Amino acid sequence: MATNRKGSFQDLNALFVFGACSVLLIHILGFFIEAQTEYPWNNDIEALAIILLRFGRSLFIFATGMLLFYWYQQKQMDWSAFWRKRWHVIVLPYAIWTAIYTVFKLQTLDPVKLLPQLMDSLLTGSSFYHLYYIPLYLQLNLLFFLCKRLFERHLRFPLLACLFFLQIGVYLVYHYLFVNPLFPGVDWADNPLLQMIQHSYVYGQNYAYMYVFHFALGAYAGLHVEQWRNWVRRWHVPIGLVAAVTGLWIAARYLQGEATYEESLNIFHPLYFLYTTSFLAAFYPLSSFLGKLPQVSSWLSLLAKHNMAIYLVHPLILFLLESHVIFRLSWSTPVLITAMFVITPPLCIFLYEHTLISYWTRRGGPKRQKRRQLVMKTHNA
Repeated sequence: MATNRKGSFQDLNALFVFGACSVLLIHILGFFIEAQTEYPWNNDIEALAIILLRFGRSLFIFATGMLLFYWYQQKQMDWSAFWRKRWHVIVLPYAIWTAIYTVFKLQTLDPVKLLPQLMDSLLTGSSFYHLYYIPLYLQLNLLFFLCKRLFERHLRFPLLACLFFLQIGVYLVYHYLFVNPLFPGVDWADNPLLQMIQHSYVYGQNYAYMYVFHFALGAYAGLHVEQWRNWVRRWHVPIGLVAAVTGLWIAARYLQGEATYEESLNIFHPLYFLYTTSFLAAFYPLSSFLGKLPQVSSWLSLLAKHNMAIYLVHPLILFLLESHVIFRLSWSTPVLITAMFVITPPLCIFLYEHTLISYWTRRGGPKRQKRRQLVMKTHNA
């Protein structure tokens, strides 16, 4: 294991930033699609942007797998320290913001009404808009805990190919059970097993088994960084063509009426899976290149560091803008979209940092005095 990894890996910063931007833009455009009467614009452009930008979670899952296996490969793990860090950095901020959203939604501090909704939101990530990625991220960390040694020993290209086709197989099974059912007469409420199968589809986006391949692809990239870099550089043109063709195919199916808007949003369709995977691999060389540029690497690193802030807080900022601000402005819809996109990240970062426990403990605690330099008298010995 290399001893100089810490702080030196910049490949994923642009990918994190781009993923966060895609999530933010999807949620902004989603509001304007629902409010076409008040904010008219080109519905097809807005819809296609939302459809083709729905790869953010797969980018994050790939990056999560890559970073976990890159930093910790062949390392003797202190699992208690590993989980303590996630408790302080992930779980506590998530719990704080889930509580804020729950109070905001229910407009009450009555614990009888508040606690059941709070516990449900914490477990499912359903608070306000949705924060389901945090419970999903913790599941991925549990998968890392369970599979670390197995992946380090056996994760090679053949196993990765098997997981690729297995993931497509899972999507096909769900497609022919629920989207285009081969057995339309099934009563899914008939018994607990059928109910569980239906639940696994309806709430599939909340569970790690729907993303195993992209997590494993990230693990493979983290365990074999140079091979992965060389592979995506060598094949970036054909991979980019696959991404372009599948993206155009998805767009054409929507524009020609072969798939509805709701059906086109399904990222668990095999076609969308190919689009997401090829886009990820084609984008990686650019992300790696940008991470090495002195002019932008520090800027990308800073923005990537604030991904958690943007993800947790942007629902509140967008809700306040949509409810109390933009209807007072006479700007065109594209200008409103741009303004909301630009103003939301700094507001998210500001609010997030001011709700951190560490911020208030530092602020309220005694100021740390400078340590006096220790001078050892040797009496000329």
